[in-house]
Amino acid sequence: MNSSKKMICSMGIIIIVLLLSVTGKIYSIPMSGDWKVPTDFGEFIFTVNSECTNITKLVLTFSDWTCGGVKQSGGVTFNVSPGWSISNNQFTINSSVDPSGHIKVTINGTFYEPGDNASGTWSFDVYGTICSGSWGPTTASIEAIKGKVPERFLISQNYPNPFNANTTIRFDIPKSTHVSVKIYNALGSEVETLVDKSLPPGQYKTTWNAAGFASGVYVYRIQAGDFVETKKLILLK
Repeated sequence: MNSSKKMICSMGIIIIVLLLSVTGKIYSIPMSGDWKVPTDFGEFIFTVNSECTNITKLVLTFSDWTCGGVKQSGGVTFNVSPGWSISNNQFTINSSVDPSGHIKVTINGTFYEPGDNASGTWSFDVYGTICSGSWGPTTASIEAIKGKVPERFLISQNYPNPFNANTTIRFDIPKSTHVSVKIYNALGSEVETLVDKSLPPGQYKTTWNAAGFASGVYVYRIQAGDFVETKKLILLK
């Protein structure tokens, strides 16, 4: 996905949020970037634009999921301009999954203060059969950090470390390239993909929510072009 994670869009918007909180009306401003959401059917990833006003991309991935006797596998990507609007911290996505229009998806979501957490519901209409569920809470998966373009590739030690159950990983990309950041357990098996996308030059950070994992030593690995590096992190519950 293209974009960033926890980037508040402008000082003007921040001021509006502060004024609304004073008057008792609090509306969350979603963090821009990619939001990766595991679900019963597989997962979906939606992208909030840099202005934090629209969802401009949706990726659905199915894991041999069946609804109404129809098995879904593989995935589908929607790029929308200007996108599905975000209003008063809420959004609704409606799209046809297949060209025939017989399989339709509806995703509803709500962002919570301070805009770095969201949850909602999903439903599929598959030839008239409705399958549905809930998603979240989840957080945006990657954030661009404003600053100068770094001079070299770098991945920093996660913080906090040890942690329970969220930890942040920062990395620098001096040129445009495809970046993957993955988590492995002590046996060397991959357990989570935090980043898997092409990124422009910049400084980034991503968060691993390990609430569903057992305590222990894990390894995170970045691959960006020819640059590869690993570091250990400790989950302590």
